[in-house]
Amino acid sequence: MSKEKPKQAIVAIIQKSDRFLFVKRSDYVAVAKGYWCPVSGGIEVGETQEQTVRREVMEEVGMDVVAVEKICEIPTHDKHATLHFWTTKIISGEGKITSNEATDLKWVTIEEMKQLSPVFEEDIEIFENLPKI
Repeated sequence: MSKEKPKQAIVAIIQKSDRFLFVKRSDYVAVAKGYWCPVSGGIEVGETQEQTVRREVMEEVGMDVVAVEKICEIPTHDKHATLHFWTTKIISGEGKITSNEATDLKWVTIEEMKQLSPVFEEDIEIFENLPKI
């Protein structure tokens, strides 16, 4: 029995001053339905992580960003994917729902992030430990 290789996905850390962009995932998505999360998505064949960050953010929230630095990678709860967390620089856009993958978005502080429900504790921990800009 061959072990399936985990899927690879990016998580975009989009920050404006002390606030971070989180989206509420819709019932349309395969995983984490209803969860508040940073913008994320699967890496397509032939695509770099940096390219995926730019594409996913544009597709989900209509913003043009550039991937700056990979912060960490962690497995998903079900171990079927590896999440690669990237900080970003905003080139243009304010953030709005532009796909059926999300139903809402909010710019939140770390303290407000802790009040979102449901939210992954791992996301909060990673955001709390980001280098201060």
